[in-house]
Amino acid sequence: MERIPQFDYEPSMKILKVTQNGAIRWKSYYWVYLTAALKGKYVGIEDLGNGIWKIFYRNVFLGYFNENELRTKEQSTRLETNLV
Repeated sequence: MERIPQFDYEPSMKILKVTQNGAIRWKSYYWVYLTAALKGKYVGIEDLGNGIWKIFYRNVFLGYFNENELRTKEQSTRLETNLV
């Protein structure tokens, strides 16, 4: 059986594990929904400044989220593919 090689994210990125519901937990009590296909995997997030973050799975760009626009603690936020 062929194994997927280990992937190391850039040291400047934060590494987060995708939960069983397909989201990442942000600042302990906010949720950003990615996709259930990535549950149990690790994603890297890169700070662009002003609360904007880019999310990657390995070297694949998934989208952006703005931590300043996160909703209430009970709801999850979906990724944006552009900032306009």
